[in-house]
Amino acid sequence: MATASEACAWACSNLRGIGDSLYTPFCGDDGDDIDWDAYQTLIRYCVSDLKHPLLWCTSGIAEFWSLTLDERKRLLEVAIEEARAANPDIVVQACTAAMSAKDCLELTLHAQGAGADIAYIQTPMMEAHGGKAY
Repeated sequence: MATASEACAWACSNLRGIGDSLYTPFCGDDGDDIDWDAYQTLIRYCVSDLKHPLLWCTSGIAEFWSLTLDERKRLLEVAIEEARAANPDIVVQACTAAMSAKDCLELTLHAQGAGADIAYIQTPMMEAHGGKAY
């Protein structure tokens, strides 16, 4: 694991330029299937055509709260695979926020294993009620 000063030095030299927040394109009869072809096209457009050096994956604009953990993992894997085929030096950030700490940990470890450069956590979009207060 990097130290704070190593992470800061890396960020200062690598976090430059425009970063694209990828949305999740949906399709299907009910509109709740992921359109994988459209997603790959979006990634190629951002990385190859626009030549942007940063991708932000599975965050709020990607409607992460409406996706299963498996879908979120696969979206990140596809983004990394597709983007790095076009630009091996692209910086990929994964949002690993979840409604439970266990899911957040699972997504963060997956992001690390999948090759994401950054994992970030934001607070859940709603509070979980802990039960009756005594």
